[in-house]
Formats: sequence, structure tokens, C-alpha cells
Amino acid sequence: MERERRLALFTEFVLDASVRPLHSLLAELAEVSMGIDATPIRTFSRGRATNGPELATDPDGGWYVRDGDHRDPDAPVSDSMRPPPPPAKKGKARTPKRKKKTSLKKKYLYGYDAHLIVTRDTEHDTVLLDDGTPNPDVLPALVLGVALDKPGQRPAYNGMKILNRLQERGYKPGYLAGDRAYNNSEPTEWQIPVRAMGYKPVYDYRGDQLGKQGGTEGAILVEGRWYCPSMPKPLINATIDLYTERIDRETWVRLIAARRSYRLMPKQNADADGYQRMMCPAEAGKAQCLIKPHTLGRGIRLPLIDPKPSPAGPVKVCRQNAVTVSPEAGAKQWQVLEYGGPEWQKVYFRLRNSVEGYNGYAKNPLAEGIEAAGSRRIRGIAAQTILLAFQLAHANRRKIKKWLETLALGGERPRRRTHHRRKTKERKVWTPTGHLAPAS
Repeated sequence: MERERRLALFTEFVLDASVRPLHSLLAELAEVSMGIDATPIRTFSRGRATNGPELATDPDGGWYVRDGDHRDPDAPVSDSMRPPPPPAKKGKARTPKRKKKTSLKKKYLYGYDAHLIVTRDTEHDTVLLDDGTPNPDVLPALVLGVALDKPGQRPAYNGMKILNRLQERGYKPGYLAGDRAYNNSEPTEWQIPVRAMGYKPVYDYRGDQLGKQGGTEGAILVEGRWYCPSMPKPLINATIDLYTERIDRETWVRLIAARRSYRLMPKQNADADGYQRMMCPAEAGKAQCLIKPHTLGRGIRLPLIDPKPSPAGPVKVCRQNAVTVSPEAGAKQWQVLEYGGPEWQKVYFRLRNSVEGYNGYAKNPLAEGIEAAGSRRIRGIAAQTILLAFQLAHANRRKIKKWLETLALGGERPRRRTHHRRKTKERKVWTPTGHLAPAS
């Protein structure tokens, strides 16, 4: 652990020095939003079969598999990472099937997962000014932290290791977006610590995680937010119906907007332990409810909630003005923005696209080429981390230099002409299908 801490301190020093020209601008931001992602990088060692007699000369690395969670299916799984066994079924026991081996042809590369945290401005909509020069208020996307590990291993552990160091360096927490490898971690390892540090998580979900995800005190969790238990089913299943093509995008947008009238509203900010008082939408003036007569007669613009009768009576959120929601309730899927809404699309798309864009920027074979192993002809995770930190620092300085040279400050012409953007992939390539309108 001490060696790991010293390695983190060194990489922090190298990356911090690369963004020093923008330290004052980063300090002026009210919050620093970040995106996190793991990208594969090769090691100079030649990989061998994980279940054979020969081992690779770089045992710290592993096989990166393009499919699934990128973990080598032939590698042994430790007890801490092994999924729980399925419940035993009644009846005659069946002979277990032999494990199917994965050929090396299906494996992508032998190396590491580089967990990168990239900062990005999520407030400003306009990147270029009217004269075509970059907006000096919009800082370029830069890498602030890095950690290496075997592919598909411990995404939450590596992400938290970087975030803890960034908090010690004084960066003010803002929005935090990552791919599904992070928000599918155990809540005690990722979601709860991230919220305790002050970050505002923004997530995407798998197809089987859409719709209703849980509940507490009678309220239901739908795609990361708390709602009235009597919210109509078409609103609960709106995204599921979009993915299964039962509704079109325009209908989905209207249904997502209609959810706001059924959303629980905060009565007060969360306390130091993460507990927060939430009001039902009728008490917050967003709806009318037959259980609470004093909320009726507010006009037809507010929806009328008609809960189904139950022998046990109304649930707690319907009986009281407000309920207390613990940080553990729905922690795995909870997020700060309404899933699929305009603000969620703006923040999530920008942070995720910034990480993917930076990966491509640093993997440029004519520049740093971080995915290739030719510039890091050394073995061991410590040596690979140090050399990768210098490569990322150079990519940061290269990006800052180009950004400064294209700024038109003081009415003067920029030293360098702003590049016309090449035709790039559509934004929906890196984001959930169906959330963006097709290009006209």
C-alpha cells in the first residue's frame, strides 16, 4: 500500500504540473465536473494463455477482451470478485457443463486498463465565439488523474483512488459521469463514497435496469429519481417502451417531461450523513391527491393522483407530509439529474464524449500514442504508470498550447487559426440509443 501511495503521489505531481498554466482558472470554477473511463493500453510484454504452463513476462498485465466487462474469461477469479452462486433449484441435480475456453483470436490485446479522469466544462453551451475563435471561458478537456490495473478489475477501487487524491488537491466536486462499469459496482465501494465526497453522479443504465428500480417509505425509484408510487405505468416504463420501439422519441420526450409532476421534492438539503427529507409532489404543489384533500382545487394544469385502495391503507409517503430517505436507499441507481431530461443529456453526453474524445486524442500515433507499447518498452505496473503519466502530461500541455494559440485576446488576432472540425461520429455513438434525434 505504501508503494501504491507513492506511485499515486508521483503521477499526481506529473499531471498537476502539466495543467499548471490553468490552475487559477480551475480554482475560479464553482465546481469541477469530471468524466471517468477505462481505456486499454498495450504492454511491451507478449501475452500468454492464462491457463497454460507459460506466463507473460509482465504478470501485472492481463488480457483485454472487447466484449462484456473486458475481463479475461480464462483468468481465475478471486473470492472477492466471484459473483454469488445462483440459488439451488429443486429436482434432480444436473452435471455441470465444462467451461468453454476463449481462443486468443477473440482477445483484443494484452496490457492494462488505464482509468482516466477528465475534467470538462458542463455550463457553457457555446464553445466557439461569433468570430470562430474558442471561448476563453470554456477550458479544454484535460486529464487530472490516472490509475492502472488489469482489464476489467476493480473499477470502483481505481476510480476512488483518483478521486481521493483530487479532493486533497483542492478540486471542488461537481458532476461525475462514468460508464456502466463504475455505476454497476457495489454501492459501498462507489456510489455512496462518491456522494459523500460531494460529487453529483450522472449515470446511464443497462436495459434490464430501466423503469422501476426500487423503493423506500412507499416512494418508488424510477431511473435514478424518487417518484410518487401512483405514477402512471406509461410514465414508469417510458424508456423501456422507447428501447423496444413501442413508442417514438417524441412521445418519449413528452412522457419524461410529464414525470416531473410526480417527482418527490427535497424539503431540505441532505445532512452530513446523507439523510434527506423529501416531500410528496402533492405537498410540494406539483400535483393534486385524493388522499390529501387540502391539495385539491388547484386547477386542471396539475395532474390528479388517484391511488389504488389497499387493505393496509396508504403507504408512509402518502400519509405524511415528508419522509426521510437514507443514502443507502436506491444507492446503486440514484443520480442527481432526471434520466433522459434535457439537463441530463447535456451533462452526461458532454462528460462521456469528453473522455472518449481525449482517449482518441492521446492515442494519436503521430503524437503520444498511449495505446501502443512501442514507447513504453518496460515491464511492470509501476514503470508503465510512470511512463503513461508523462505521456498524458505531454498530451495535456499539447492541448493547452493549441488552445492558447487559438484565443483572440485583447482584440488581437490569434496566433494560430482555429481548425475546422473534421466530420466526426454522431454523439449517440458513445451514448444510449434513442436519446438523440436523428440527423436531419
